[in-house]
Amino acid sequence: MNRYKLDRYDGSYAILVQEDAGKSEFLVLKERLIAFAKTGDTLAIDFDSIGNLKQVQIVGKGYEKPSSEV
Repeated sequence: MNRYKLDRYDGSYAILVQEDAGKSEFLVLKERLIAFAKTGDTLAIDFDSIGNLKQVQIVGKGYEKPSSEV
């Protein structure tokens, strides 16, 4: 499983940054992650042979500022 940080949600996609590959970005469909992953979370992801998400685990919780913080 590779590790990615959920950088942000943008339109229909979740933007992941691979931690061990020079900060390269990777896009997956937002609907696959939005139910349980928050911006800043570190995810361990396993893909099947054609690139679909096979298994996703949250291995580190991120931090989102509450809307009252500036």
